[in-house]
Amino acid sequence: MPPTKSVTSIALMSALACCVSAPAFSGATGPFADITAPLEIVAERDPSRIAAAMRLARLHAEARDWNAAWRVLERSLPHATKDAEYQGLSGTVLRQLKRPPEASAAYRRAIALQPAEGRWWVGLGMSLEDEGRWRDAREAFRGAEERAQTLPPELRRLAERRAR
Repeated sequence: MPPTKSVTSIALMSALACCVSAPAFSGATGPFADITAPLEIVAERDPSRIAAAMRLARLHAEARDWNAAWRVLERSLPHATKDAEYQGLSGTVLRQLKRPPEASAAYRRAIALQPAEGRWWVGLGMSLEDEGRWRDAREAFRGAEERAQTLPPELRRLAERRAR
């Protein structure tokens, strides 16, 4: 039986996407635009500045503007092949955009770069579930269980439930 999306999406977003110091904003004017405009300029002019791209993508993700977050990440992706956090954030955004095969691939890249990080295993498991690949998803959740010490409590519980 497929798990409910609402609880898992909230848990995944809160734990997989790294926290940003600025609060989430909605809309493209006011405080949100004040924060994002300089980052947009940097990310647009120099896609190799992956820290700026990640910060901007996280702000868009917190505002639940998944398309804008993906546009930013996609532009800098060729420069972030060795960055597990970037790959993991890409997986989270792609999953929210209902692109589970691409999300799974991004999580696999994150795992290849940082195999001890349980968040990537949970994200992979959830993406595989979205693809209907239940057996593979359970294996990914078992991988997350093996790395439970790296997981926040809510993701640890989720991995334990889904690994069974």
